[in-house]
Amino acid sequence: MLIEPHPFAPILLAAGREEALRPLLVQLVVIILAARAGAVVARWCRQPSVVGEIVAGLLLGPSAFGAWFPDLFAMIFHSGAGGSGGGAMEASLTSFSQVGLVLLLFLIGIEFDFSHVRRHGRRAASISLAGVVAPFGMGIGLAWLMMPRLEALGATGPIDTRSFALFMGTAMSITAIPILGRILIEIGMQHTPLGATVIAAAACDDAVGWTLLAAVSALASGNFEAERIAVMAGATLAFAMVCLFVVRPLLLPLLQRAVRDEGETGHPRLSLGMLSLVLALLLMAAWITSWIGIFAIFGAFLLGASLSGVPKVREAMAAHLTDFVAVFFLPIFFTFTGLRTNIGSLGTPEAWGWCAAVMAVAVLGKWGGCGLAARLGGMPAGEASCVGVFMNTRALMELIVINVGIDLGVIPPAVSCMLVLMAIGTTLMATPLAAWMLRGSQYEPTLITRGFLRG
Repeated sequence: MLIEPHPFAPILLAAGREEALRPLLVQLVVIILAARAGAVVARWCRQPSVVGEIVAGLLLGPSAFGAWFPDLFAMIFHSGAGGSGGGAMEASLTSFSQVGLVLLLFLIGIEFDFSHVRRHGRRAASISLAGVVAPFGMGIGLAWLMMPRLEALGATGPIDTRSFALFMGTAMSITAIPILGRILIEIGMQHTPLGATVIAAAACDDAVGWTLLAAVSALASGNFEAERIAVMAGATLAFAMVCLFVVRPLLLPLLQRAVRDEGETGHPRLSLGMLSLVLALLLMAAWITSWIGIFAIFGAFLLGASLSGVPKVREAMAAHLTDFVAVFFLPIFFTFTGLRTNIGSLGTPEAWGWCAAVMAVAVLGKWGGCGLAARLGGMPAGEASCVGVFMNTRALMELIVINVGIDLGVIPPAVSCMLVLMAIGTTLMATPLAAWMLRGSQYEPTLITRGFLRG
């Protein structure tokens, strides 16, 4: 006897197959709402929204949510279909965060404004050089002091000492130019001479910092095998040349012709066909650098930087991608970082002592180095010190560096936690300290108008 299938059978079967999806959807709801709440609190505290999003991601991890509500934390972030654990969902969050970083680094690359470097090149170069050399050298020195204690700081296996030292130096050298730009806009200084100098120096700093990170990644991935490292470096350089001298001349004119104004606001937009082409090239660029061995984010950044310098194209790409990346992908990345960060790993006075040392070296190297270079370059003392404070902002870019270090296996859990706290601390101090240092300067009226200083 032939049994007729139930008309709702396909729906019921589909729902059954979605058992693994439903917990992930709950995770995403919690992550997005927590990030928005953190952004609101941050703005109320006169901090950039992204600072609140970073803190919200950290609080969702084992450091706070997992410690205060362990059962609820386990149910949301470690439950799995059929008792399989949270591996599938953690893999999904990992994939989401990595795709988000690829898109973010592309946007950072395409928004990279080399005109700042050209207009303020000499002073910016000296500030940037000091802001890389001083913290890099101090970071390596601190790393050598920490090496005998890595096992006590959570290292579960042998860590290559040279990779650890180079990575710590690189982590100390990074400046978060996207967050720095947002801070300058919020306090109304993006078009001032001081703001232009800071942005130009940060642009140089970031270019050097990403080059350092790529080099350290190649060294760590190649286990300091000269032949393998040389192949990776050559392949990366060849890819950069292809982006600059082949992709840019061919693709940029097509993008310029494809840009059109749409909607009531008249913002530039791209056709869906051209947007699809760019996204396909972006993912291919990420795949190529991942295949080379220096992480997918570098391919995204190189492609974006090769297409920079054309405002209409930059605005069109931003109109399509920025808001969704900021609202959806970045909170996932911050939570993913928070899940990998456990303040409980700093469970001893020694660990907290090392954490204080990391913060001190980071602040002294970047603030001191950049501030001194700005002062020697002829800037007034207050403005020179303000430059150092701004350049000390690390935030999102530091978190990217930390995750690269974790994936490479060159930093133990406690050290990664120290670097996360340093990234948050150096970003939190930037706006209030800069406003205080500029009291009595030509920038004071703007800061009072914007509410960052009392009249």
